[in-house]
Amino acid sequence: MTSLTSHAPLPLQPLCDSKGRLLDEAIGWSNRPQVDCTLHGHAGRRKRWNHWCITTPQWMLSLTLADLDYLGYGAAYFLDLATGQSVAHAQFRPFALGCQLPDLPLESHAFNHSRLQLRIDEHPGRLRLTASAPDIGGQPLQVSLDIQRPAHLQSVNLVSPLQKGGFHATSRQLGLPTAGSLQLGSKHYSCVPGQSFAALDFGRGVWPLNTYWQRAAFAAAGGIAGNFGSGWLDHSGLSENALWFGGEVQLLDSTLHIERSSQAPLAPWRLDSEDDRVSLRFKPRQLHRACPKLGPVHANTVQRFGHYDGVLRGPKGERVPVDGALGWLGETHARW
Repeated sequence: MTSLTSHAPLPLQPLCDSKGRLLDEAIGWSNRPQVDCTLHGHAGRRKRWNHWCITTPQWMLSLTLADLDYLGYGAAYFLDLATGQSVAHAQFRPFALGCQLPDLPLESHAFNHSRLQLRIDEHPGRLRLTASAPDIGGQPLQVSLDIQRPAHLQSVNLVSPLQKGGFHATSRQLGLPTAGSLQLGSKHYSCVPGQSFAALDFGRGVWPLNTYWQRAAFAAAGGIAGNFGSGWLDHSGLSENALWFGGEVQLLDSTLHIERSSQAPLAPWRLDSEDDRVSLRFKPRQLHRACPKLGPVHANTVQRFGHYDGVLRGPKGERVPVDGALGWLGETHARW
């Protein structure tokens, strides 16, 4: 799969053959989803992962739906940026019962458990996200959001081989305009028009038993966004580092460094590319730790929520300021 810019519908490229071997034709990237991520073979090692993050000036919401082949996992995390109040809830489902994760990134998906329901219903040009939990931090949670998919908004769609015969397919979708509201206990939260965005991290593949990755992302008004990562694809020769300008995605060819100023939990971070296209400072406001564990299976995640400031260089080298853009930076060590 080579880099493509056409918006015309194309036949979907299979990710792997009937025995579960990654197809060479699928490797590479495109700015629209073009790969059928149906997984064959590798029983017990197939991974399906959908992660949503909603950012607004007053609050943030993170939702995870995962099918690990032998186990399903659903999680919700809510953060009130004004007060610092946060609540979280997670559930496991044996053999991923009640976990519906499709093979394409633009299809409806869901996680169903009596104590946590997550549902995303796709429609042409938009989607409906709903979530409910009877008890999250001692309060009921109800979420109802309308998320738009503007026709001009591109995404990072990447297929990469991994070590020891594994492979990874992802679709990173950022800056999706979001409206709607959330109810936590007696408190009502609404999206701020023009300043509320959704991001989808869609992942499918055969992943290593022990993995580490780091991911940073942000979105701002005007179709400006960024996605940066390390650890996951370091030995593949491919990168998910990308910038969005007016909804158009630009891959970063240069090495990007993600470094924090000290070991303090909320210490600032710097993100700098060697070609000077990225010069950002990330200031965390809140930190969330998630350590789901079931027997030998675990994932230790630290996710920081806050603001990005700095300068980007646009497609023609123009200076694009970033001022208080909402986003996050996370690190995960997993054995799954």
